[in-house]
Formats: sequence, C-alpha cells, structure tokens
Amino acid sequence: MTNTDQELSELLNRIEENCDPPIGSQQCNDFMLECLSLIREKLPPISLEAMEVLRKYFSRVVKIEAVSEMLVKCWHHIDENYKGVDSCHVEVSAIRAVIFPLDAQRRAHERDIVDYLESFLTFVNQVEPHPEKEEDLLRKHFAKCI
Repeated sequence: MTNTDQELSELLNRIEENCDPPIGSQQCNDFMLECLSLIREKLPPISLEAMEVLRKYFSRVVKIEAVSEMLVKCWHHIDENYKGVDSCHVEVSAIRAVIFPLDAQRRAHERDIVDYLESFLTFVNQVEPHPEKEEDLLRKHFAKCI
C-alpha cells in the first residue's frame, strides 16, 4: 500500500467513523461517478452506457430495474469478452469499476464504505490512477464527515 493509498484509507475510515453513510448514499454515488469521470476517456462503451443509466436513475428518469439490467449486462459483457483475462486488465477494471455504483443501488442501505470504496478505487486506479484528485473528491463529497 502506497502512502497515498494509506491516506485515502485513513480518510475513508474517518468518514465511516464520523458519519457511517450507506454505500448507496448520495455522497457515495456522487463520489463514484466523479471518480469514473476522471477516467472517462479510457472507459469502454459499456461503462459509459452504465454511467448514463446511473445518471438517469439518479434523475428519476429510469427505475431500479434499469440499473439491475445494466448490472447484469456488464457482468455478461465481461463473461463473454474477457473470459480468462485478469481483473487487472484495463478494460475489465473499467467495467468492474462501474459495477460498484450499479451494485450500490441494489444494496443502498448497506454500510462499510471503507471496504466498498477501497475496492472501487482499486479498479478505477487500475485504469488510470488519480489519488490526489480522489482525495479531493472524498473531501468534497464527505466534507461534513471529516
């Protein structure tokens, strides 16, 4: 674990200790979407499609069923196109990263954002690391918890 990773982990721990937000909270959702936007240029079409479904869901244009269908579609895409490919592969990581906010909507009230967001950030950073910007985004979206 690098110093930056350790700093992000400590920040996440502080957020969880002070506020304990659920993984499907607006703060988590906004944080994950902004992190995905940092790597937008490297996302495959299915990840961009998933981000659009999430935006529509958050705007109440589509229902949770659309999110669930997109989640299944992402996993199916990985199974069909990347069977036997390591999860560290950039495109697999990009799809796995977008799976986190999709999945969070189905389990919106669950806690433990430390593990959840650390895993999410692992996949984001396998596509392209932006730890300083991620720290800024954590501070922005969870300002009341720090």
